[in-house]
Amino acid sequence: MGAVVRSAGVMALALVLVGCAGNRVNQPSESSLADLRARLSMGQCTPELTAQVIAAQQAPLHLEAAYQCLTNARLELSEQLLSDYRNSFAQRADQDYAAYLAALIPYARFELAAGDSQQRLEQGRAAHGQMVAFVRAYPQSRYRSELAERMESILQGMAQAEYDLALVDAEHGQQARAERRMRYLRENYPRTPAATSAIAWLIDQRSVQD
Repeated sequence: MGAVVRSAGVMALALVLVGCAGNRVNQPSESSLADLRARLSMGQCTPELTAQVIAAQQAPLHLEAAYQCLTNARLELSEQLLSDYRNSFAQRADQDYAAYLAALIPYARFELAAGDSQQRLEQGRAAHGQMVAFVRAYPQSRYRSELAERMESILQGMAQAEYDLALVDAEHGQQARAERRMRYLRENYPRTPAATSAIAWLIDQRSVQD
């Protein structure tokens, strides 16, 4: 009977050890990490490289790769890296840098939407909202001042987009809608050149009507 109990105990221990071995994450070799760093230093960003960085589970590599993908306008890959970073390295002290990079992604979409006023408005609202959330979450972060400059750029761009859309409305005979946009621009973006142009447009319209 004792032999049976010992045999069962050995089997249970073996199963536990197998489970631990199965759950252990294989650590990447130094040579593979060096290869990843070299490829990132050359500005590479591909789905394959992103998958390899995530598999390596090295926090600095996550952030470096997210930055490279952001600068290459591979925004979905940058989002993927930062999402995994938040899930895997939530206790690290550089969370503000990860959040800063995440806030730059909608800003990049805003910049890439140049020439499409409606998209500029939509992406601008998303980018501005995420930057405001960053400032509230990390009031002491050294990246706060950098985002403040970009927030001003977003407001200027959104104001110009409103003005351009108002002109399109006027050109298509939607005068009342154009005037609403111009008044909205004047009231919500008062310190922008576009607001000055909107005021001049409204004055001209009143002169024509008189």
